[in-house]
Amino acid sequence: MMKTDRLEHTSDRIRSESAPLLERGAICASAKSEVRSAAEAPGEVRTDALHGQLVRELSAAGCFRPATAWTIVHALAIIVTYSAAYLILLTDPGPGVRLLAIAALSAVCLQAGFVGHEAGHGAVTRHQPLARWIGQVFQTLLTAVCYSYFQHIHRAHHPHCNERSRDPDMQSSIFSLYSESASSKKGFGKIVSRHQAYLIWILVCLQGFSLKVDSFNFLRRNVRATRSDQTMLLLHLGLWLVLPALVLGFWNALFNYALMTLLCGPYLGAIFLVNHIGTRVVEPGETVTFFMQELSTTRNLGDSPLHSFLFGGLNNHIEHHLFPSMPTARLRTARQITRAFCRRHGLSYRELSWFAAAREVFAHFKAISALVPR
Repeated sequence: MMKTDRLEHTSDRIRSESAPLLERGAICASAKSEVRSAAEAPGEVRTDALHGQLVRELSAAGCFRPATAWTIVHALAIIVTYSAAYLILLTDPGPGVRLLAIAALSAVCLQAGFVGHEAGHGAVTRHQPLARWIGQVFQTLLTAVCYSYFQHIHRAHHPHCNERSRDPDMQSSIFSLYSESASSKKGFGKIVSRHQAYLIWILVCLQGFSLKVDSFNFLRRNVRATRSDQTMLLLHLGLWLVLPALVLGFWNALFNYALMTLLCGPYLGAIFLVNHIGTRVVEPGETVTFFMQELSTTRNLGDSPLHSFLFGGLNNHIEHHLFPSMPTARLRTARQITRAFCRRHGLSYRELSWFAAAREVFAHFKAISALVPR
């Protein structure tokens, strides 16, 4: 009982000191909601308490303060660039300019998605209606990856990171991220999983299409709860397929949109494939605290301002997972503090270059593919 009381006390303290997430009870960074049977393991009581200590250090450094000015500048830059590239396409430019405009739009779509992602975590504003509006504009309207769909899958990922049976990002009908998945593959999934170490880098190019199709299917299954998404999606389709078709012709409009979506895939893969794959897999019933789970299942990438811009702050992925509601602009500062804190207390803290992380991902997929039945 004494250990449980200490955990409850620490959990309540962390909840009060951490910046709250937008959706209460959805993606919770407090230790109370994330500790699994930690009262049985004294070492985990210690790491849970260390999490609270780290929260206090980060709070003292101002890492949970809003970054309103940076967010406004970033959002305006996205809107201006998106609008300019879109209008250039409507002028039916030559092939070179056309390709540059489409490539710029695909990159800006990812940046817009970062803003929606940040809003969904409550890192832009604590005002929920405003945060939802920002998410709808920057995700659903600009990218067609519907905000409600992304929130639905992302809420399950964060509190269950790399949990074999609960993290939706661990589940795939064609790829295998753990041994049980490999052994159960059949048909096309079995063929792909056998060669997944190579095919993942090719098929990830289709991720932009996959996310849009999955978004549409989610709206179709949840018609009443996704009215705002449906409205924004119709506006998006009008923006990309109706107006351009009237100006450029249907096939030109479709080509521009399809190529923009295709070019989003490699960018998406470069960001998201290297965050967790190849790290610890948490087995069902395994005892682990929130703090240790995030440290052991997440890796950081490059630490430069350019990395932070290109990755939308997700190169600081350990800090993002430990403190999801922390503004992106504060993550680099939090990273320095968290790194020093982990080293001081002898805790694992993984930082790799993108290429080193990609090699680990390749090796993991290769090892798991060997478990696929012949």
